[in-house]
Amino acid sequence: MTTVALLVHPTRPEAAALATQAVRWLEAQGHEARLLSPPPRGSGGGEPGPAAADLAGADLAVSLGGDGTFLRLVPAAHSAGVPVMGVNFGRLGYLLEVAPERFLASLARAVAGEVTIEERTLIAVTVARGLTATGAGDRSATVQADGSRRWVALNEMVVEKTVPGHMVGLATAIDGEPSFNYQADGVLVATPTGSTAYNLSAGGPIISPKVSAMILTPVAPHLSIDRSLVLHPDQVVTVAVGEARPAVLVIDGREIGELGPGAEVVCQVAQTPLRVASLGERGFAGLLRSTLAPGRDG
Repeated sequence: MTTVALLVHPTRPEAAALATQAVRWLEAQGHEARLLSPPPRGSGGGEPGPAAADLAGADLAVSLGGDGTFLRLVPAAHSAGVPVMGVNFGRLGYLLEVAPERFLASLARAVAGEVTIEERTLIAVTVARGLTATGAGDRSATVQADGSRRWVALNEMVVEKTVPGHMVGLATAIDGEPSFNYQADGVLVATPTGSTAYNLSAGGPIISPKVSAMILTPVAPHLSIDRSLVLHPDQVVTVAVGEARPAVLVIDGREIGELGPGAEVVCQVAQTPLRVASLGERGFAGLLRSTLAPGRDG
């Protein structure tokens, strides 16, 4: 018997209808289906995802929605060690391999073991002090023994300005050695998977998700280097907020909270990658072509 957990976008009735079909099919085949109820909206930090305990004992976690729904599932799935699969009901769906009309067939293949488990690099993001959380709804953080809080990011971590029309001062360090100081809209640290998200729009490079690395990219820097740094997975990046203005911490599109002057954010490649269940239907080149240059397949 296979246990499949499903997270459904709360405002897409077509996704809910397909999830209902999947539950009926799984139970008819002797498998267990577990619908994950999203926490109520308005609890702060964006729409929160499930907790790792919600996925205890699951063999597969499936998101039915857009990239945002998939990203909300990632922290719990990673913590529980459960592979994830995404069904695309969104506009872009760069992270999502399965089209809705193929989901039931894809699910049958998944429970039959006809999938490849791919490993995706995650960034571990740690803040020890100076963070005022946006709200109580975020369940994606873990508290370390020293009291610091840690999150994982599949796409990127961003430290960005809070005051419209004004830049924020951010000092970066690599392996404890001072690097560039920026007056900018922000600084992001992205994974190869996230290289096609905010990093790309900020002028950063596209990197194959098969590479283990981090990308440090400034966002609209003033009178400073505007190039990205591609870093080894063993390196550690620190972003410190200057004394003039606060900043905001955003992880995979979720606003985590405000960083006061002097706060530091530490980023490094997570020891354990995310496990993604893939049917092998879209390779890296085809995915880039279909999502970043639609209609140009010739």
